[in-house]
Amino acid sequence: MPIFLEFNQSTSQFFETTRSEATDAILLAIDEGAKKLTMSVPSGTSMIARRAAERQARGITKTGFLCNDGGRYGRDAELEILGEGGQLPERLTHSPREVY
Repeated sequence: MPIFLEFNQSTSQFFETTRSEATDAILLAIDEGAKKLTMSVPSGTSMIARRAAERQARGITKTGFLCNDGGRYGRDAELEILGEGGQLPERLTHSPREVY
């Protein structure tokens, strides 16, 4: 059974949660059996929050996450990011000038 973590934007940290789905928060599912972290980013999430959560998730892949049961989970796992939240707006992906 995966472990679910929710990202708190005010502290920029993940914490354990019982929610497995959320439309208003970034969730990280740790699947120890498959060695995989799945971060779901809902639409409407700011790019700053998404990048902060991504940095924290990449740190979890290196050192793991210390859960309330005393175990450390997520170490050496592959990170997968799902969702469209926090992406660059389309108008910022193109240069405003033409290259000569």
